[in-house]
Amino acid sequence: MSGATIGTDRLRAHATLWYADARYRLAWLVLPQAAVALLAGLALALLKPAGEWGKPADSKENEKLYLDLLDKAGKDGDRAAFEKLRTAAEAGDVSARSFMGALYNPEWAAVYAKNPVKPDAAKALTYYQKPADLGFPGAQRGMTELLLDPARGQHDLKRGCRYGLAFQANPVAARNNYLDSWSTLYWIAGCYTDAGSGVPRDPQKAADLYMNTVAAKLPRAVTTFTDELGRQPPDLVAAIQRDLAKRGFYTGPADGTATPQTRAAVQALAGRGAGPQGNAGAGSAGAGNTGAAKPAGPPPPAPPAATPSVEELIALSKSAVSNAADAAKLRGLAESGVPVAQYLYAAMHLSPANREQRVTAPDGPLAARYLERLAVERSFAPAAASAAFLYDLGGAGLQRDPAKAADLTIRALELKSTEILQNLEQDQWGAGFWAALQQRLADRNLYQGRVVDQRNDRTIQAARRLLGNP
Repeated sequence: MSGATIGTDRLRAHATLWYADARYRLAWLVLPQAAVALLAGLALALLKPAGEWGKPADSKENEKLYLDLLDKAGKDGDRAAFEKLRTAAEAGDVSARSFMGALYNPEWAAVYAKNPVKPDAAKALTYYQKPADLGFPGAQRGMTELLLDPARGQHDLKRGCRYGLAFQANPVAARNNYLDSWSTLYWIAGCYTDAGSGVPRDPQKAADLYMNTVAAKLPRAVTTFTDELGRQPPDLVAAIQRDLAKRGFYTGPADGTATPQTRAAVQALAGRGAGPQGNAGAGSAGAGNTGAAKPAGPPPPAPPAATPSVEELIALSKSAVSNAADAAKLRGLAESGVPVAQYLYAAMHLSPANREQRVTAPDGPLAARYLERLAVERSFAPAAASAAFLYDLGGAGLQRDPAKAADLTIRALELKSTEILQNLEQDQWGAGFWAALQQRLADRNLYQGRVVDQRNDRTIQAARRLLGNP
């Protein structure tokens, strides 16, 4: 029997077991052989050409021309390039209008230092509005920044939040890495806590976004949630404490009190401190105890000067399941942005609990966050596929979300994941998934026909076209 035949048979067996047994699906994410296989996929993904996966689905052939004109005008001071771009924008081309908005946007003044025009927030908004209304993520981001930042003189809370939430939910923004615009996400977070925004209050969504900006070391966010933490609403502080606890930086109560421990945890998340050391006064409270108090676990150490090898990280992830110090080390590497560590740390939170030895509880939402970050920020195809499976299955505290499963399936196809295509050829995905996937493929003009919540040949053909394997 040939090696190719053996490989195909194994893949078919894997696909069959994946959908026949939920426990197998969870185990596949954490077994060492699965990690090795998926990490090999990471190596291939990093070595092969990126292709055009990041190109917006609704882009025009002349969009690159306008982008080149933007760079020539803003970075080289080329007046002729500016006039060509302006002429196209005034003629109604939405791409050109979006790029003209960038030239006038004060947020981009440092990038376009030789810009032939002076920054003007009002003019930037005029150019941005039409492409933003049509779903261009760069224009939506520009509208959000200018309308929500009081310093820009165009502050309009409700309108800014409307564009901000549209930007945050825009799948093209996720595909093209627009969502690492931390200053924009900082302003969007405030929409969930400001009563005048018109957005339903949700302190936890705000806290999660705010802490993402802290982890990205956005100076405004770090200052706000350390020096000014005591000025924040108690329900927001409590939500921040819950977020920090999930990340492993905080061990105190989520009581909404801006304690020194909470500030220290924020500083540690930003890479500026040693991490939480437990509640103040914990030693005196337990002074009468005859046994030593069990520590909650060491803070995440600073990442080593040299990143461990893949083999070392896999060995670390195995021991981290039952060793608190190794778990903290793996978490520290993950938080510092080591892709393999992020993947393994996510996988560690999906394995079945061992009451006697396990030091971390299964946590589907935490695993999903790491996998999605890898899929978007690192273009890691195995993470996109794993996250799609996880959202389709649910479990470990994570609700099933067919829409998210479809989004991540699209992302995996864009990143050339053959594994996701093999699984799509099986008709075992959960309720709601096929309709969501068909709609997303139809939005890209790849799927034609009725949107029905069942697998059909048109769906598979559309997925193959997106993968680049017609």
